[in-house]
Amino acid sequence: MNKRNRSLRLTAVAVGAFGFAASLSALAGPWGCDHCVPIYYDCVNANPDNRDGCVADFWNCQTSNGCMISLPPDF
Repeated sequence: MNKRNRSLRLTAVAVGAFGFAASLSALAGPWGCDHCVPIYYDCVNANPDNRDGCVADFWNCQTSNGCMISLPPDF
């Protein structure tokens, strides 16, 4: 086997591995905004007096996932 064929094979394997990893990460996708609501309710149930802090955490959850900021459903 000459060096040119080995180099081409190695490049093909590297590109294939990169493509496979990219496809897996694309399928996983971000969490979205759906998981922010239960986190908000858990925070309110644990800290009823800190509702403003829970809303701030809810907004941080939304912005960190690339979602538009909205008010919690029971606000």
